[in-house]
Amino acid sequence: MERIRIAFCFDEKIAEQVQVTVASLLDASRADNVHYHIYCVCTGKAAYLETALERIVKARDADSALTVQAVENLYQDAYEVRGISAGTYLRLMLHRLLPDVDRLLYTDVDVLFLHSPASLWRTDMNGCVLAAVKGAVNLADKWAWNSDRPYWGRLAGMKGRYINAGVTLMDLAQIRNRNLEEQWNVWAKERLYYQDQDILNLTCQDAICYLPPKYNRLAYMNGQDYAGFVREGIFTEQECREALEDPAIIHYAGDKPWKRYDTNLGSLWWDYVNSQSDLRGLFDEGKARRYHGPTVSERVVRKLKKLVSREKL
Repeated sequence: MERIRIAFCFDEKIAEQVQVTVASLLDASRADNVHYHIYCVCTGKAAYLETALERIVKARDADSALTVQAVENLYQDAYEVRGISAGTYLRLMLHRLLPDVDRLLYTDVDVLFLHSPASLWRTDMNGCVLAAVKGAVNLADKWAWNSDRPYWGRLAGMKGRYINAGVTLMDLAQIRNRNLEEQWNVWAKERLYYQDQDILNLTCQDAICYLPPKYNRLAYMNGQDYAGFVREGIFTEQECREALEDPAIIHYAGDKPWKRYDTNLGSLWWDYVNSQSDLRGLFDEGKARRYHGPTVSERVVRKLKKLVSREKL
């Protein structure tokens, strides 16, 4: 019996969504002979979810295990931007919090599993620290847009190779051996636009292997966007076709379906939630359907923030 070790990190700002992520993981794996040890690493204020998560796991796979670990976020004062909380930095503590685990799959909690990640889990990492999917930042226009950030020059060698860390296979043993935590602690004090994702790209440049985009299908990107990946040689046409037509994991980076129903592929998330008796009613679908983006006043506030911060948001 194969057991995949997978971790989710979150704080109270994005706690309820973990139930959907965990449930979809187990439901997507019913046809495979795989089971999980699920680690939910969270802040103390989010630990109330343990009972609900236990019910979700037990109802779907009695052979999978759940560990909920409430911790103090050592990076709680790290830079926050774009509405992403400091809870995401908890992944930088996994190598220490799970000392007996050497190989671990991490995903953000704004993902929906459509297929088992078993084949991802079996990836040969060839001594690399991380395995992940190249991100949209690699596209020429987006790279140019970021290029005037003070630290971006340190990422020059990552053009075309920069990862989106929302789905990441981690070699925790290598992270310990390389003492990467020391570098992470230094970078966490900086104002990095992509937060801990930037930290991973900055410090693991020589030790990343790459996964097909079907394992991290960015919901906000459409077919034309993925065609850009092909034109610029970031992915093959076949890889992008798989990501568009049969993704294994959908990642709702950007707009969140529980906030905005009409976000790209958002209906898939809602269809799944509404099909599950233990998830139905957790979120306000009516409110999500009414929301179609920021109001005029919200746009004004964002512009003011840009002026005050003097940085690109």
